[in-house]
Amino acid sequence: MIKIVTTILISLGIYSALYSQQIPHDSIKVFVDFLSSQKLLSPKEYVLKSFEEKDIIILSERDHREIKQYEMIVDIIKDDRFTGNVYTEVGVYNSGKQINEFLLKENLTDSEIKENLLAIFRNLDMFSLWPNYNFYYLLESIYQINQNRQLDEKIKLFPLDVMFSWDSFKCDEQYNMFLDMMEPQNNFPPVIERNVIMAQHFIKKYNQEKYYNPNKKKALVIMNTYHGYTRIPKYIPSPTEPSIYSTAEYIYKTFSNSTKGIMINYYPTSEEPILIANGKWDAAFRFTGNKNVGFDLKNTPFGQTKFEMYNFGGNAYETVNFEYIFDGFIFYEPFENFELVIGIPGIFDDESFVAEFYRRTALEEGITLEEAISSKETNEYMQECNKKTKYKIDNIEIFNNSINKWLIE
Repeated sequence: MIKIVTTILISLGIYSALYSQQIPHDSIKVFVDFLSSQKLLSPKEYVLKSFEEKDIIILSERDHREIKQYEMIVDIIKDDRFTGNVYTEVGVYNSGKQINEFLLKENLTDSEIKENLLAIFRNLDMFSLWPNYNFYYLLESIYQINQNRQLDEKIKLFPLDVMFSWDSFKCDEQYNMFLDMMEPQNNFPPVIERNVIMAQHFIKKYNQEKYYNPNKKKALVIMNTYHGYTRIPKYIPSPTEPSIYSTAEYIYKTFSNSTKGIMINYYPTSEEPILIANGKWDAAFRFTGNKNVGFDLKNTPFGQTKFEMYNFGGNAYETVNFEYIFDGFIFYEPFENFELVIGIPGIFDDESFVAEFYRRTALEEGITLEEAISSKETNEYMQECNKKTKYKIDNIEIFNNSINKWLIE
């Protein structure tokens, strides 16, 4: 116990020393100076201010599993100044009807709310289960927000992913053909262009909502990483090939005067994880106290940093900076505070869904139903996902080492 306490005190001493530095390392000084000299808005106020300027705000979220960013998003949309709807990458397009029927209901009991949410999750995704709790939290939060709004002011949520129904798939060859059409395991282009389809779904729903309710011209679009890149660099190797789009770019090109793309701070999940600018961004935020802020990227040292996040390759990303890809940036919580929350409590309490989940697993993995039922891995997964569990992200020590080298002279 004494050893543990000593270790904690030493760690606190190191961080106190880092925060007490008066002069930043030369390599991060330009970032620190910007963060220190500007009166920056909170993420919530930054997004709401952005809605005063633009109708469509696209957030490029971090890890699908991370919940802190969704606490921020809920804080934004529960504000009376948010008058629009929410559009998400998560969820197949045809689940939207069931979702919005729930969101517009009133005076449900806690058990009825849970029953509705579990029914939505059983048909939400093209994979056997979407296990990330933050989407459950988002839907439940919007329902509660709507209880204090008039009918024409209530928030709807429209999932944008491809049309899909598990009832339509009867064998593993059929299911795997669908996946291969969307993400080919070869060098051929996909038959199903998810990015384009999601953008087209957005355009259709967004225009419909504005037509029937002119007060619903504001849209908060939540996409993950590449799908949320507002502008994609020109395709260099084969310039005569068709344009390569992200969902966000397709929306941006359709509504160029009213769309703004904002990136939320993230952490890399690759096998060799490297933070942005090799940790300089995070070091600057840590040096200045990890304040939650949002700001436009143009003409800032952050915006002028070479873009080096995940991409599908082939595009001239090496020629552009962050301010080309995104219009704005939000820092919300340092990575050591991120929480990955997995599990949908009670999802497998329904025996009929348990049987359906075994069937889906057999189709996904190309095994027999009997093999799926007897699979130890499948049954352990079901147990894990039947409750909510929080995890910290991996590689925290690696990231800290990457940051601290810019903080210690």
